[in-house]
Amino acid sequence: MVEEVTATSQDVLAVDLKTAARMLGLTEGAVRKQLALGKREGMKNERGQWVEVLVRNDEVTVAKEEEAAGGSGDIALLRELLAEKDRRISRCDEEITFLRQRIQNLEMLLGQSLQNQKALLPPEPPTPEARRGFWPWGKKN
Repeated sequence: MVEEVTATSQDVLAVDLKTAARMLGLTEGAVRKQLALGKREGMKNERGQWVEVLVRNDEVTVAKEEEAAGGSGDIALLRELLAEKDRRISRCDEEITFLRQRIQNLEMLLGQSLQNQKALLPPEPPTPEARRGFWPWGKKN
């Protein structure tokens, strides 16, 4: 059951070990074992503790106790956080698009400014005609 986590950020959650175990309906030890065997991906901190575990949305199961109590608060909170993250990413994408358009406009204005400067410069003086032959004083008529 080795599956790579290849999905969009909307399909995958990065949560701590305890929350991952609760979302998957497993014990923390079982999730640690999956991480150790490479069946699940995650990140450790500098002390070697698992701080992030990747969980796909299709793997999430609501625990029976939470269903009975109607308390899917953690899952609702995680989904709300995910929606907020998606809104922020959307705003960042819009800002990136705006800034790219702004850069293009500024580059166009800079190009026009350089052309205008060239038009305002006085014309270059004509170059003297090249003399033919070897006589340096020119030809007398």
